[in-house]
Amino acid sequence: MKKIESRLCIIILVLLFLWPFLGNAADHDSVQLFTNGSIYIDEEKKVDNLLVINGVVKAINVSAEQHKDASIIDLNGSAAYPGFIDSHVHLMETGYFFYVGANLIGCNDSNSIAKVLADKVKSMPKNGTILGAGFSLQDYDNWSLEDLAKIDKVTGNRPAFLGDKLGHNAVINTAAMNSIGLTPATNVPIGGKMGVEDGRLTGMLRESAMTLPWNKMFAMFDGEDIKKGTRLMLKHWASIGYTGAVDLMGATGVRFMRPELFHEMEKGGTLPLRINYCYTIFNLSDVDDAAKYGGNDTDMVRFLGCKIFVDGAFAGGQAWTSWQNLQGNHGIQEIYTNDTGGPEKNLTRIVEKVEEYGMNMHYHVQGDLAIEAVLDALDKVVAEKGKLTGVHTLIHMGFPNDEQIERIKKFDSHVATTVQPAFWSVEDDTAYYYGKHNAQAYPIKKLIDSGIPVGISTDFSVSPPEYSPATMVISVAVTGGGDPKMHLPLSVREVVHGFTIGSTATTSRNDTGVLYPGYNADIVVYDQDLYSVPLDKFSKDNPKVLATYIGGRQVNKAANLKSN
Repeated sequence: MKKIESRLCIIILVLLFLWPFLGNAADHDSVQLFTNGSIYIDEEKKVDNLLVINGVVKAINVSAEQHKDASIIDLNGSAAYPGFIDSHVHLMETGYFFYVGANLIGCNDSNSIAKVLADKVKSMPKNGTILGAGFSLQDYDNWSLEDLAKIDKVTGNRPAFLGDKLGHNAVINTAAMNSIGLTPATNVPIGGKMGVEDGRLTGMLRESAMTLPWNKMFAMFDGEDIKKGTRLMLKHWASIGYTGAVDLMGATGVRFMRPELFHEMEKGGTLPLRINYCYTIFNLSDVDDAAKYGGNDTDMVRFLGCKIFVDGAFAGGQAWTSWQNLQGNHGIQEIYTNDTGGPEKNLTRIVEKVEEYGMNMHYHVQGDLAIEAVLDALDKVVAEKGKLTGVHTLIHMGFPNDEQIERIKKFDSHVATTVQPAFWSVEDDTAYYYGKHNAQAYPIKKLIDSGIPVGISTDFSVSPPEYSPATMVISVAVTGGGDPKMHLPLSVREVVHGFTIGSTATTSRNDTGVLYPGYNADIVVYDQDLYSVPLDKFSKDNPKVLATYIGGRQVNKAANLKSN
């Protein structure tokens, strides 16, 4: 009996000691009530208010009298929506390039590129590496030794790596070629091409040929500069209407893996976006390397899986198509559908291994043959394993045919797509490559009407900065890129759905995309109801983003909102 009494005394003493701490935990629940505005919990349904506890939506349309302890978020007549997710973007590498490099957006020939570089070089140390990004050429194969000479003249002995806005082509100067030992005899990976004239390299590297200088040049980059550039880019994305992103962390031939920077920002409370990130793979063995990033997910930063390039850039004439383009070819393929190029380049084997690890995959497909290759590989895996476990996202979806859309539907939610309405405007000269076929490119409305999951994104920096705000994407989408006969316009509701539920479908998350009870309180607030704005009034600055919240935490300052 005495032993029992002794144990009870000990338990009581422990509870008395812990009680203040247990009480404080309960007392410090974060309770918020969003009210006094147009509050959408999906792309259609409106509610009077939103009760958020500890960053998660607890209830809707509650009695304010019963929640007097809540912090009141007075929307002051503005409009709130589930947080918008940019489901395909390159924030880390573009942030670094634009932070330390030359901004080449708007440059469309060697003269304009050289002019910008000449200004940049003035502020650089003599032994520095020159970076640049954003240029665009009508015909990349026309880059010549004369063009290279203009770049060499202003860059001198400093190695230079200049990426185009598509992320599929790059120019390096003679100093860079010499530093890495690149010659016309260098073996080029499948899908890649080096410009050669009179037996000499012109410095133009297309598609997977960019892998040849990249690894050595990546080692030269400064980690602090990457962090600063990334932080600036993330803050900007939060300011233009986004609460989340799928960061591809690389382009064709370029892998830019520093996810630890996202985790560092999250721990410091400075990460303004939910980040889902990918690992770019080029062959079967890369899948094992990608899997090493699994198991480190946090609330804000999650490893999504792999990304692979199946074909080349639509805007560069490299979409892999069943018909000949005006250059007299079928574009390029970056991968095989069987063992023709060896097991390492067999897409079916790659998909099988991705599925074994339980990862997801994003596929760059801009031509119908590229789409066909992915669907065939998925069919083979289903036939062998019985089902898919991961989410497989087809990126861009250029030139899909009706049969392929029906095939995608049969995979249910395990196959999603992501599209970029802004391409209707920023890639409006591609008839140069595709002629009459150009009218079938990017049939976004058809994809949405089919009922398959369709996420919407920017693919920055392919979409330049002025086309990246969510309201600018809406502006392009609702006008069909200014040519409704060429591109069937979308409704504002369809774009909002694409940025929320559609984009969430590409991440395999089940806690974002809507503001239903149990979901994260990721919210974007605009000064006007998007559904009441005249279609011709949407622009990069209108409506205005007042605030963004992630898990109820305000990450983008809102001057016009009141918290009580």
